[in-house]
Amino acid sequence: MRQHLLSAFHPARCACALIMAVSPLAISADNSQSLTILSLGGDYQKAQSSIWFQPFAHASGITVKEGAGYNYAKLKVMIQSGNVEADIIDVSADTVAALNKDGLLEKIDWAAIPQDCQHGLPADMKKETAFPTIQWAMVMAYNSKTFPDGKGPKSWQDFWNTQSFPGKRGSIGATRPPVEQAALAENPDMAKLYPIDLKKAYEKIRQLGDQFVFSEGYAQVAQNLASGETDMAILPNGRVTPLINNGVPVVINWNQHLRFPSFFVIPKGAPNKQNAMKFLAWVCHPNVIAQIAKPTSYGPINTDAYQFIAAEVAATLPGNPKTADLGRTADTEWLSNARPQIARRWASLSLQ
Repeated sequence: MRQHLLSAFHPARCACALIMAVSPLAISADNSQSLTILSLGGDYQKAQSSIWFQPFAHASGITVKEGAGYNYAKLKVMIQSGNVEADIIDVSADTVAALNKDGLLEKIDWAAIPQDCQHGLPADMKKETAFPTIQWAMVMAYNSKTFPDGKGPKSWQDFWNTQSFPGKRGSIGATRPPVEQAALAENPDMAKLYPIDLKKAYEKIRQLGDQFVFSEGYAQVAQNLASGETDMAILPNGRVTPLINNGVPVVINWNQHLRFPSFFVIPKGAPNKQNAMKFLAWVCHPNVIAQIAKPTSYGPINTDAYQFIAAEVAATLPGNPKTADLGRTADTEWLSNARPQIARRWASLSLQ
């Protein structure tokens, strides 16, 4: 098994400078005519900006400013200090839970969200303080030349079966050890996945020994799969889709996938809460939410959005009604609480 330096379970994101997308219709620069949105940067935010943020600015006459990159500690300090610089923040489910625990979020005015926006939202995704947007999934992908004609691994038990499915397995290491997949290889009942018995999960990981090729980032996991260094891998669906689009012979197995949702939240004390709600009431429509799917490979949480997504694109997305029942939403609150223990056990494993 390859050795790795221990790093944080989730890499911290640094705070970055604000960038501005100004509507030509906006005639005032005061707070009543502005909205600041803090997101995650990179290609994802570029897509958000061109598909959601800037069109909203043009449609509403509200000046939209964008911030890129953050970490929880800085968010907490910003909100608790009362010097709140963002009106909307794009966050993961575990960040929603942490911010809620500290009482740092405004309530979503669901009465202001049109009914056609709410119809396709799963009940457990309608949070008191968070509006659901997209989700990504942790999936299994395998080389279709190594395993042709649909003869590839169908489950995490197959992934761990080196006799029937020989070859190297790829995964990220320290930042997100494959404890959930190991647990499902031991017991495939997804309803009983959490809480994970980490002792058993790490014993399962150890069983594969040098058949596991661990990398420090998902880009390398994807590259190893594309080059043939590995024959199957555990990685986000958004890392597999570009390989497929570029003609690499890989297949996504949606069975037992785990979905990780994202949300827009309004921080407590946001200076432009009304404009934040106007944005949510605009972006929430299924045909608007749907537009983010193709450029990002992230699936809308609103199932009504899929009627606006081409079938070949929908097939690559988590949350697709045709494959959603094959997986489940990850218990991100449990994962967040378990991070220190997961990291300690990984450090012990990687030093052996």
